[in-house]
Amino acid sequence: MRLLRILRQEDGIALVMALGILFVLSLTTTTALYYSGTNTRSSSRDQKGAKAFSVAEASLSNALSAIFNPTNNALNPYLFCDTAGQSLPCERTTTYEDGTARWTGTLNETTGIWTLTAKGTTANPTNPGAAALTRTLTAKVSVYAAETQTLTNPSWNYIYSRATGNTCDTSYGNSVEVKSPLYVAGNLCLSNQAWISGGPLQVHGSVTMAGSNQQIGTPSAPVNQVHVKNGCKWKANPLHNPCQAGTGPSGNDNVWATILDNNPATIGAPSVNWDAWYLNANPGPYYPCNTQSGTPPSFDNDQGPRNSPDPTKRNNSLPSVVDLAPPGASYTCATDGGEISWNASTKVLKANGTIFIDGSAKIETGTTISYTGTSTIYVSGTLLIKNTKVCAVLSGSNCTLSGWDPSQKVLFFVVNGDGSGGGAQAQVPAGDSIQVRSSHFQGGLYATSAVDIDTTSQADGPLDGSPVMLGQSTGGAFPSFVFVPAGVPGQTTTTYASPQPPQFFSG
Repeated sequence: MRLLRILRQEDGIALVMALGILFVLSLTTTTALYYSGTNTRSSSRDQKGAKAFSVAEASLSNALSAIFNPTNNALNPYLFCDTAGQSLPCERTTTYEDGTARWTGTLNETTGIWTLTAKGTTANPTNPGAAALTRTLTAKVSVYAAETQTLTNPSWNYIYSRATGNTCDTSYGNSVEVKSPLYVAGNLCLSNQAWISGGPLQVHGSVTMAGSNQQIGTPSAPVNQVHVKNGCKWKANPLHNPCQAGTGPSGNDNVWATILDNNPATIGAPSVNWDAWYLNANPGPYYPCNTQSGTPPSFDNDQGPRNSPDPTKRNNSLPSVVDLAPPGASYTCATDGGEISWNASTKVLKANGTIFIDGSAKIETGTTISYTGTSTIYVSGTLLIKNTKVCAVLSGSNCTLSGWDPSQKVLFFVVNGDGSGGGAQAQVPAGDSIQVRSSHFQGGLYATSAVDIDTTSQADGPLDGSPVMLGQSTGGAFPSFVFVPAGVPGQTTTTYASPQPPQFFSG
């Protein structure tokens, strides 16, 4: 009975149960504390991971802002290099409060596609010695060469003669008929049978006409606008201001115009950013052909490495004249930013984008050629167009204005040299930057010195020179320009390339 009573006692069981319950509670509390700490660390890690992702997003934004910055050339493969001489790929770094952003990009110079990589890095909160947390994003951006832009400088709708300081800064004689709008910064003189049939005519000096064979407009076809600041002198009559309409012994000036006054518009001559286009023309000294055949034109011969572009190398260094249309020799030179190609069989010159030749150039085929594309070609030396019709639109073996839309097809030359410089530049007379000799050219011409359209030549398009000389044949009219090639001087903004919205995100 005593044993039975002992077995029925619960004092020991209570102790065992108490110990068991205490153990279970301790284990539960420990587990809870463990998981609580783990969850805290995990949450902290997730937060840091999110911050790393945010830093990566910031670095990708930095990369995109560099490409979309309009002052940058988005087709420059060294765009992310912060110092000259770096090798590709160049990486940029920015430190934020939450971490470090690094970004880089690789440009496919055949397709014009950037592949951007952006990495955000933050410290690992789980252990000071643990590897940092990183997040990586990638994106692709297609970039197209800028071909045309809206005209902002109205000078490109004129024959613009910049010369000043002489009795006759701009002179037209023989049988020159000026059909296009004409802007003369200085004094205009007409002799022999020269006359002006188109307008507006803007003269900031005076107009002198030597005799009855020179005139501005006619009684049946007056010029729409004539604005001459300092008056007219006709035959032996004294200079008087304002010019007088009509003709006759009373001293009128052989001028017929719907509007005649002495208040010419002030239109600024286009400024030329030679260095910027020397460094960024594509094709050009720092943007060689990606695809080529035959023997393309030489752009330079001493420009130095691409990762250290040097504007002081714009020095007219090419010793020989570059033939843009060599008879019997075709060539192709294409990049992601443009092209210049010549088909000697079909006699077609193809030009797209802004091109730079650090020397002198010529077109001398002895025949009629045509061109396609929209382009500005910069020339450090001089330009000669000789014995060639260079046509935007052909009619048989001649150029025609019919159907020419300059917004779809136009070629501009921007020329800096002077024939007095000797060497290859001496292909044109001293004082000339451009000479069109026994030729017809359709397009635009800008010259630091004179544009010389000689006595058996014709130019259809805007001309800008100091001065613009028109020879014996008729100076043709040309269509109004609303759009011009991206490289044309004097525009409000300089556009090198056009990035497209980013796509193909991953990360």
